[in-house]
Amino acid sequence: MKFTKLIWENDTPKSLFFDDFYFSSDAAVTESSYNFLEHNFLATKFRELGKSNQKFTIFESGFGAGLNFILTMNLWRKYVSNILNTTHLEFISFEKYPIRHSDLLKISQKFSNLVSYKDLLRVYCPIQGENNYQFEKIKLRLIIDDINNMSSYELPKIDAWFLDGFAPAKNSAMWNENLFTNMKLLSKKGSSFATFTASSLVRKALQRNDFEVKKDTGFGKKREMMYGSFIG
Repeated sequence: MKFTKLIWENDTPKSLFFDDFYFSSDAAVTESSYNFLEHNFLATKFRELGKSNQKFTIFESGFGAGLNFILTMNLWRKYVSNILNTTHLEFISFEKYPIRHSDLLKISQKFSNLVSYKDLLRVYCPIQGENNYQFEKIKLRLIIDDINNMSSYELPKIDAWFLDGFAPAKNSAMWNENLFTNMKLLSKKGSSFATFTASSLVRKALQRNDFEVKKDTGFGKKREMMYGSFIG
């Protein structure tokens, strides 16, 4: 296992491997919520889950600093955790180059209002392969491996996809046909996806694999982003 190498520019962590930032410098929480939580309609879905005993599964490409997971956990706790049923969340995330605990601690200090980071930091000690962490009714499966090896793992059907990670132009090895083929195989009917990128290569790959793709205004300086659902 190889930990990432990062530096700080403008008080924001940047990967030396991919020459790209882990999140925006000024509105990371808002951007993550907009791209992944809002465009997967998680608030609505979680409210409905509170009335059932169903499992909900999210797959994320690129755990990074764990911000998407933390925000998802907070949203789940708001709408579902206090309800007395067996509903639970499984959050699966692949990460090839994990962040060291000391660096994640420093990053978490930028988000002092996100107290759930403390829960993650208490258990975060990634090793190669699968790492399972339990937070009440939330299970985090953090898989330290190349996402191109995802077929080597026993994965359930997915309700929502977070297509994150570094930009396609900087991380083409992740954004390839293997990812989208596996998405098709693992998606439930109507499974949603959202991604910060509006790359035509990504759009065409999703469409080839039976996803309906929609566009919306991108966050901040990004002109567009994409979201949609599996119609296969």
